[in-house]
Amino acid sequence: MKNFKIKIANFFELTRAYSILMSIAPWFLAVIWAQIYLPSIKDTFLTIVGISCVHLATNLFDDYIDVTRELKHGKTLQNIDFGTINNKAKLILNGTYSLNKVTRIIAILYAIAILIGIYYTITVGGWIPVIIGICAILCLLYPFATKFYSGELIVAIIFGPLLMSGTYYTLCGLLSTRILIMSISVGLLTAALLHTHAIMDWEYDCTVGKNTFCRLFKTKENAIVALKVLIWLAYANVIFFVLTGWLHPNTLYTLLTLPIAIELFKSIKDYINIKDVKFIPKWWMGPMEDWENIKNASMEFFMYRFYLARNLCFLFCIIAGIACYLK
Repeated sequence: MKNFKIKIANFFELTRAYSILMSIAPWFLAVIWAQIYLPSIKDTFLTIVGISCVHLATNLFDDYIDVTRELKHGKTLQNIDFGTINNKAKLILNGTYSLNKVTRIIAILYAIAILIGIYYTITVGGWIPVIIGICAILCLLYPFATKFYSGELIVAIIFGPLLMSGTYYTLCGLLSTRILIMSISVGLLTAALLHTHAIMDWEYDCTVGKNTFCRLFKTKENAIVALKVLIWLAYANVIFFVLTGWLHPNTLYTLLTLPIAIELFKSIKDYINIKDVKFIPKWWMGPMEDWENIKNASMEFFMYRFYLARNLCFLFCIIAGIACYLK
């Protein structure tokens, strides 16, 4: 039993499962808004399994690409250093998982998602194969995205419009304008999370020539301005469509997440200007799991900001789902 728990814990660390809330939140929003059509428990379960497999596989694929790129530059696993984010690909670099095993895990996760997609292509049809096809093309393009500063855009599209529209269509057999509108805000907040990550890993990305969206802005200060624009646009999208009648007024309860956004702005600015900062998680910031171990590993400076950006999108979706369900 102990060995099983260790394997599960290692798998979660390997695939960076702490980010899975970024998939669960938009899925939850789509499921809640689909309740008027009484979707089956089986379909609800299978959609989250497929989405989770794509998410975890993409996380691991990203680490695999970064590690193999370093190896091609003549480094050994022991000499690879990912800079600020010193837990990136940790279990690959320390030999817990070989690259061959990582490849198999990626293949299995994607295979599960593909089988679920094929099942719904046969049983639901319609837009399902189109949505799956677009997602597959974007996943194939992702390894080359850093050449064109577009990695964040690809992930935002997959985990915003494609995830939410695909989930809703699978459960209801319909496309929804409301879901598409909300998915724009979710996509922007997803991009904001990746952008936050890139700001904190600025030096490493510059060193290895990784062209994140963040680097388009030349300086960290400019990148922070871009972060604020992404987040304000997510809120502006909701406000505009509430005022024009496309979204229910209860959707404005998403503004309750504004304190998290403001704390993220303040904290990410401190990352540039102040180095000796205390990080004190508070209940309104959302879950910050495993915090004591994070502190012991001296990773709170990174994980605090990451959790703020992640929880902003997570709570935004949860509040939107519940508020409109109770209307």
